[in-house]
Amino acid sequence: MTSQTPFSLLRKLLRFLSGRHLPTPHRLLLFFAVALITAATIFGTVDSSSAFSTRPGQVTADSLPRAEDPAALATESDLIPVELPEPQPWQDSYLIRPGDTLSGIFADRNIPKQVLHHLLEADNEYLALETLHPGTDLTFSFTASGELEKLSLHQDPAREVVFTRQEDGSFSYQLVEAETRWLSRVHQGTISHSFYLSGKQAGLSDRQIEEIAHVLKGKIDFRRDIREGDPFAVLISHERTREQETGHYRIEAVSFTRGRQTYNAFLYTDGNYYDEQGESVLPAFRRWPTASHYRISSPFNLNRLHPVTHRVAPHYGVDLATPTGTPILSIGDGVVTRVGNHPYAGRYVNIRHQGSLSTRYLHLSQVLVKKGQRVHRGQKIALSGNTGRTTGPHLHFELRMDGRPVNPMTASIPTAVRIQAKARAEFDKLVQERMADLQNGDELNLMYADAAALFDEDKKDTPKTLARQDASGDR
Repeated sequence: MTSQTPFSLLRKLLRFLSGRHLPTPHRLLLFFAVALITAATIFGTVDSSSAFSTRPGQVTADSLPRAEDPAALATESDLIPVELPEPQPWQDSYLIRPGDTLSGIFADRNIPKQVLHHLLEADNEYLALETLHPGTDLTFSFTASGELEKLSLHQDPAREVVFTRQEDGSFSYQLVEAETRWLSRVHQGTISHSFYLSGKQAGLSDRQIEEIAHVLKGKIDFRRDIREGDPFAVLISHERTREQETGHYRIEAVSFTRGRQTYNAFLYTDGNYYDEQGESVLPAFRRWPTASHYRISSPFNLNRLHPVTHRVAPHYGVDLATPTGTPILSIGDGVVTRVGNHPYAGRYVNIRHQGSLSTRYLHLSQVLVKKGQRVHRGQKIALSGNTGRTTGPHLHFELRMDGRPVNPMTASIPTAVRIQAKARAEFDKLVQERMADLQNGDELNLMYADAAALFDEDKKDTPKTLARQDASGDR
C-alpha cells in the first residue's frame, strides 16, 4: 500500500467530494471539515526540534532526537496512509414548502437539467409533478456515483408515485397504492345566522359547504331563503387507510328542510345528483367539449404506441382534430382546479365537477379561466391549439371518475335530465339506503371512529402496484 502526504490526501478527498451531487450547504461543511483535518495533520507532525529556537534554555539532552531513534528519522513517506471509504448509494428526502418549484429543488441538489426534462417527459400523461403541494414528500435515491436513480412523490397517505431511471436515461412511471376503504359519516346541524357558519359547526369544510350549496342551488337560495332553525343533514364518504383519511371524499346525499318543505339530493353512479323522484337537480353534462363534433384522431387507449416516441404509453383521453383557435367548452358545472403550461402537455385546464367527476383539456393556445373560478356547462374556457409536444393542432380531452381516467366518449355520465326507466329500481333502492344512513348518523359515525377495526378484519395491507408504465412519451 503506497503512503500519501496530507496534501495528496486533501486532493483526493476534494476530487471524491466534487463528484457527488450533494446539496451546497453539505458540500461547504465537508470541504471545511477536510481543511481542518489536513491542518491538524500538518501541524501535529512538525518536528519537535523546532521548539529549541522558540524556547531556548529549556532543551535537555534527553529531549534531543537520537540518530538511532526511528521516530526521529521519519519522513512524509512514512506517514500512516488513510483509506477512503467506498462511495455508497444514498437517499435524500425533502418536505415541500409553499413557493417551492421542482427546478429549484433539483438545482439545490446539483441534479442536471436534462434529468429533470426526462422526468417531466415520463410524467407527461399524469402531471403528478406539475403542481407541488406543501406538506407532501419527495424522496431522491442516488447511485454511488451520484446519479439520480429514483424519485418518489408521496401524494397522500395511500399513494406514492415512483419514477425509476432506465438504461437509456429516461424514466418509467409507477403508481403504488395501499389498501383503502370508503367509510361514511353524517354531518347534522341547524341553521344559525348562515349556512356557512352552521356547516362549519357541523364539521364541514369550506369546499364541502360550497359544493352542497351548488348541488341545491336550483332549489334553495342560501342567501335569502334559509331561516334560523332549519335542519340539514349531509352524508359524506371518505377514503381512508387504516390510520387516516387520504383527503378524497364524495358527498353521497344532502337533505335540507326549509319550513315544511324538504329538499333531497342523491349522488348516483353516473356522477350526477337526483332528487327522490329521479329528476336531476343539476344541468346534464355535455358529451363533447366543442360545439361541433370533430374527428377523433387518437382514441382512449391504455396501450397506445406513441406517434412521436414510438413507445407504448397510455393515452388517458381522446384527441379531437380541432383547428387552432377552436372554442373549448366545459362539459358541466364545476370549479377550475389547475391552469398550467407543461413542456410536453402544453397549456392546459383542469376542472372539478360535482360528485366524483373531473375533466382535463390540453395543448391549448389560450386559457380563458383562472384557478378557483366556478364555470358552467357550455361555458367557453379556452381555445384549442398546438402547444407542448404534438404532431399537429388538436385538443386532448380527459374525463376522470374518482380520480381514474375513463373513456369520455363511452363513460356513463349524466347527459339526461332524469333517471332512465331501466335504472329506476336500482336508483329507488339507493335512495332508501341513503335516507336510512341520514337517519342513523350516530351509528355510522361510531363505525367511522373505529375504522381501524374494519381493516383488522381483512389482513390485506400490502401495497399493490396498480400501474407501471413507461410514460416517457407524449400525447
